[in-house]
Amino acid sequence: MTRTEYEGRLFIDGEFREARSSRRYDVINPADESVVGTAADASAEDVGDAITAARRTADETSWSTDHDFRRHCLEQLQQGLRKETEDIKALVTAEAGVCTSVIPTHVDVMIEGMDFFNDLITSFQWEEDLPPYEIMGNLSNRRIRYEPYGVVGAITPWNAPFMTAIWKVHHGLVTGNTVVLKSAPDTPLSEIMLARIAAESTDIPAGVLNVISSEDKAVAGDAMTADPRIDLYHFTGSPGVGQRIAERAANGIRHCVLELGGKSANIILPDADLDMGCGVGVAMCMSSSGQGCALATRMVVHADVYDEVLQRLEMIVGNLPWGDPTDPGNLVGPIIRLEQLERIEGLVDRARADGARVLCGGKRGDRGGKGFWYLPTVVADVDENAEIAQNEVFGPVLTVIRYEGDDDEAVRVANNSRYGLSAYVQSRDEDRAWAVANKLRAGTVNINNSFYLSPDAPFGGWGISGDGVEHGVAGFREYLRIKSIASPAKV
Repeated sequence: MTRTEYEGRLFIDGEFREARSSRRYDVINPADESVVGTAADASAEDVGDAITAARRTADETSWSTDHDFRRHCLEQLQQGLRKETEDIKALVTAEAGVCTSVIPTHVDVMIEGMDFFNDLITSFQWEEDLPPYEIMGNLSNRRIRYEPYGVVGAITPWNAPFMTAIWKVHHGLVTGNTVVLKSAPDTPLSEIMLARIAAESTDIPAGVLNVISSEDKAVAGDAMTADPRIDLYHFTGSPGVGQRIAERAANGIRHCVLELGGKSANIILPDADLDMGCGVGVAMCMSSSGQGCALATRMVVHADVYDEVLQRLEMIVGNLPWGDPTDPGNLVGPIIRLEQLERIEGLVDRARADGARVLCGGKRGDRGGKGFWYLPTVVADVDENAEIAQNEVFGPVLTVIRYEGDDDEAVRVANNSRYGLSAYVQSRDEDRAWAVANKLRAGTVNINNSFYLSPDAPFGGWGISGDGVEHGVAGFREYLRIKSIASPAKV
């Protein structure tokens, strides 16, 4: 399959079809601005068709109750994805610019992690009996049941299109829901590839999975969030869009799970191993070109080691390999599109104008005048309340903040953020690091060279970073309603 032959049609009710308007749009490779493929441009009517199919299948079939069949289908999906792993990785790199040096975390790890949720289909306690309880003279047994919401409206971002799609689609389906997946306009082909593999490799019934793409994210997004037939919205993206989804879902009191980005602090305590701390800090900021929600983009450094840290950062980041995302030697690839590149440029330029020091980078990169590039950048001497310290840059930019005082002061600076998705602590003293970690207002915390991401550990945000969690049994239960049934107890 060549890059111009990727499936780009909508997948609705078990069939691939063009949008009602027959319109398509180009999907652009951010590295060289070539056309990766074309995708169908869905209208509100197409979205309605997908929801109709998902609603009918949720209401009229045994998909929600036949646990053994669901496990069979989703194990088939995992096997189908395994067979096409290399094609998936090539597509994600082409349309999202994710470097091949980190692509295994976007694809291989996600596919292998499906085991955890597949096992839960048949091991989860779907019903639980409580002992008899007497009230008002009535002795009653009680049974707790977990049941799927019904139809899940899943909306994914462009920075990790396959990773977030597999989370939402797989987790929605294993819990017995049907899914309408809307891709980001920039990266629709990865999601359509997922639909194609599901259609060709599994016995998943028509209407269980539906995938739509639209050049204007507002058209399809507004149609989804306005439709009362969707019971649960599962969204990854910006806080502004997440808040709009929550507001629209309030009409009808629909459930939302929202993962909404971060400005994660990496605390360098004065006793930290600076070689490891700076190495991990750079890798966890620059990975995926800084276009990741839980990355360590805000380094909070104690005054005693501040100058040493800056020296290391300037050397490491100033020599960081960047460029062609298909070259496994590069850590930093392209920015997704010109609009985002200009946004990054503006944040760094304003920080410089306000007195911050740009140690390296701080400008666009050039690769023959093609693609969207920003050099790996370190911005030092940043005030903790500055725009660049408080706002998500979503690019290869590390912001460094100096602090003085004890560990509580480090915690205060780190917690000085509306976000709360992730956090990092560097210290040679594990007990000290744990004491700091316990005080950080973030959904996940990473000590030294550890990282939270795994299928069994819940992942979610505090503050404007989100509501609800993904992964783990807690993430599984986000897709389920709880019902309590009482019946007369036999004496």
